[in-house]
Amino acid sequence: MRLPHTPGADIIYELSERLYPSPLESFREAIANSLDEGSSKVGIKIAKGEVTLEDWGQGIDDIEKFVKFGEASKAGAKGETIGEKGLGKLSLLRLGKDVTFLTNNGETGMSILMTPEYFDYETKSASRFLNHRGTKVVIPNPSEIPIITDLQKYLSRAFSLRIARGTVIEVNGEKLESRGKIDTNESLVCRLTGAIDVTGNVKEDPKGRGVLDLFVKHVFVEQVVIDPERRFSGWVNCNGLKPTTARNNVLRNRAFDDFMLHIKQHCAKFPRMDEELSRGQILLGNELDRMLKSYLKAMGIVPIGELQIGTGDRGSMTGRPVQRHTSDRSDVVRKLHDQVKSTLPTDRNVKRTSRSSAGILWVDADLGNDNEPIFYQKPNTIYRNLTNDIFKFATLTKPSLGPSWLRIMPYMARAVIQLHPDYEKWDRKKLNLEMDSAVRYFLKYKGAAEAIARAA
Repeated sequence: MRLPHTPGADIIYELSERLYPSPLESFREAIANSLDEGSSKVGIKIAKGEVTLEDWGQGIDDIEKFVKFGEASKAGAKGETIGEKGLGKLSLLRLGKDVTFLTNNGETGMSILMTPEYFDYETKSASRFLNHRGTKVVIPNPSEIPIITDLQKYLSRAFSLRIARGTVIEVNGEKLESRGKIDTNESLVCRLTGAIDVTGNVKEDPKGRGVLDLFVKHVFVEQVVIDPERRFSGWVNCNGLKPTTARNNVLRNRAFDDFMLHIKQHCAKFPRMDEELSRGQILLGNELDRMLKSYLKAMGIVPIGELQIGTGDRGSMTGRPVQRHTSDRSDVVRKLHDQVKSTLPTDRNVKRTSRSSAGILWVDADLGNDNEPIFYQKPNTIYRNLTNDIFKFATLTKPSLGPSWLRIMPYMARAVIQLHPDYEKWDRKKLNLEMDSAVRYFLKYKGAAEAIARAA
């Protein structure tokens, strides 16, 4: 006997509080809904006792569709729609427990009250609640308001491309500008499996770091490290990728692997960098690699894919086969590794790459403070971000600061635990405990190694 899923009364609390990391996402979701309704302007006003968001779109015309969530209710809409399943409006409950939508769709007007427990609405004449076509959201006595400057920076980044193309977003009467210079000219960059287009604007850039801004539905999602050995910059948009519900990154699935494979191939035409590592960077890099190999061996972790190891002859690199997942992603992952292998110089100690017999490809990159000092990227790459202030601090040769590896160790621990097969299943508590465990392991390993060295 089959029974349908029956959500409990607390599910709305869970969705509004836990799907979105901060109140910043609530404003982003409200603006996305306004753009989906055809509005080219959104006005936000934030005061101590009230928050309002007003647009000049089509207005709400179907109350039955509006109160639904969890279904692809916008799938049949014309044009490029940002939202899909109606979850975004629930994020507004993070700002306050009573959210009122005043709407005018040109024929009727509605006042819709949304609470965690229910919807309530009344219908009147078109201009009864709002004197122009569109929707106004009113949140009295907000419980959580972001700092205004933080909100402005966040929205300027999230909607940078749309703002540059004419969308107007105002916060307390101040018109937002796109964060950073962005060239809005858009052309086909590459085409993925299934005729999925990747469009955008990618150019050679002497100051480029091999990183691209990734947009989905022309809304910024995340920065993606493509090839830090090459000088290029820009942005790409791919509607075939799926953002997470919070829209802070895209799902790492087969489509993303295919995207990375094709975009790396496209960017292989840009010139390389030939900057040498400093002595401090080399010493710290070698020490981190030894720590990594010891940790992986102790934990019994075997990285996925073909390993790039050894120096080999000019233009070649030997590979040692290891355990692979047998999912349908394996072909794409193998192609990705073949592409990486074909572009790596292996005959000299360049700034951008180094090798590990543990199966990890180390990449030394200049990614600044927009990225962590050390971070992991699937399937088996760890980046050392040489221009991150924390990494630069770790390479200072001052005895009074202690050993370099100790200064960078917490970030190393955060990266290596992501190699665990079950990492994506962990909750926050489990993740923190595993980080602590990795830190303890490194301390124990280094203590033993240094004791042996002193005895010798």
